[in-house]
Amino acid sequence: MIIEEPVHQFLDNFCVAGINYRKSDISIRGKFSLLPEHSILLLEQAVQKKFPACMVLSTCNRTEIYGICDHPHQLIEMLCIHTHGNMKDFIEHGYQYKGLTTVEHLFKVAAGLDSQIIGDYEILSQIKLAASQAKKKNCLNSFMERVINYALQSSKEIKTTTKLSSGTVSVSFAAIEIIKERIADTHNKKILLVGTGKFGNHIGKNLKSYLSGSILLFTNRTDQKAFDLATECGGNFVPYANLAPAAADADVIIVSSASEKYTILSSYFTGSKARLILDLSVPQNVDPSVKDIEGITLLNVDEISVILDKTISLRQAEVPKAMEIINKTMLDLCTWYRKQAINPLLRMVKTQLYEISEVHLTNQAFEEKIHKAVSSLAIQLHQQNNKGCQCITALSSYLHMN
Repeated sequence: MIIEEPVHQFLDNFCVAGINYRKSDISIRGKFSLLPEHSILLLEQAVQKKFPACMVLSTCNRTEIYGICDHPHQLIEMLCIHTHGNMKDFIEHGYQYKGLTTVEHLFKVAAGLDSQIIGDYEILSQIKLAASQAKKKNCLNSFMERVINYALQSSKEIKTTTKLSSGTVSVSFAAIEIIKERIADTHNKKILLVGTGKFGNHIGKNLKSYLSGSILLFTNRTDQKAFDLATECGGNFVPYANLAPAAADADVIIVSSASEKYTILSSYFTGSKARLILDLSVPQNVDPSVKDIEGITLLNVDEISVILDKTISLRQAEVPKAMEIINKTMLDLCTWYRKQAINPLLRMVKTQLYEISEVHLTNQAFEEKIHKAVSSLAIQLHQQNNKGCQCITALSSYLHMN
C-alpha cells in the first residue's frame, strides 16, 4: 500500500506525462494507448516504486499519467514500458508538467477545454473512472483526491453556468449526428455496435434515444456484456463468434472496442453494398484497407472530430468564462493547500505554548491566550513567508499578554 505523507508536501511534485491529439495523430496515440489491464499493471508498478499517488487517464484523444514523483520522466518511463510507445516518439509528440501547471492542466481537461471536441463533457466520467480505479489500487492519496474533487467541482460549474458544452458534446453523440447526416432514412437500417464497454454503453444509449426506428445489434468479446446492453437498449444480441456475417449484413457499424488487433477486417465484406463505418477506437480497430472497398465510407475518430468543427467557434467564445471559473477554483485549492502547509507548525507552536505555561491547562484565561496567539500566528503565516520570525512573534505575543 502507498504510504500517506503530509498533504502539504505534494504540490511541487505533482506531475503529469501525456500524449494527446494536439501533437499526434491516431497512429501515434495508438502506440501509447493503455488497455484496462495495462493501466492496472502500471498502477501496481507505481505502488512498487512507492509513489505517493498515481492515476491513469486513457481515452480516444489522450493517454495521461498523473503522479506524485521527483520528475515527470519517471511517469514517461512507465508509460513506455506498458505501451508500444518509445521515448523518442514521446519526446517528439508528448508533454510533461509539474506543480501548479499540472493542476491547471487537469482542470482544463476536466472542463473539456483540452478535448478534441471542445466542451466534450464525457471526459468527466472518464476522470471519475480513472480516479476510482486508482483508489481501488491504493494509488489515490488525500492530496490527489482533493485536487481531482476541485477539478470536478470546477467542471460542473462551467457546465451549468456557461455554454461551453452546448450542442454536440461528445464523440459518442457525434456518431449519432453523423449517421443522421449521412443516412437520410435510418428506419429499419441495421446498426451494429462492436464493443459494449463503458464508452460503448454511452453509444448504445444514444442509439436507443435518437435512432429508435433502427434495428440495433450489439456484440462484444465478452458476450454477456453485449447481451446485457442489448437487453437494456431493446436491441439484438450478436455472439462475438458471428461478428463477420453480422458486419457484412449491417448498414452502419460503430466500433468502440479496445483491441490491439483489428476487429473489423476487409475480408468480412463482399459486393458493393453501401455501408457507413465509424471507428471510435484508439488504436484503430478497423483495418484501414476497408476504406478501399466500394460502397464503404470509413471514418476514424480524428476525421469525426474535424467534421464537428462547426460547433467550435460558438464554444470558443465561452472559453474566457470557463477560465475565470478555473482560476477561482484554483485559488480556493491554493488556499486549502496553504492551510495544510501551516497546520503542522501551528500544532507545534500550540504544544510549546502549553509546555511553557506554568498554569494548569484548565485555566480558561490561559486557554484563551494560547488560542489568541495561535490564531494571530495563522493570520501572519497566510500573509508572509518568514515562519521563523513569526513563531518568535507568536511566543512573544503570548508571554506579554495580560
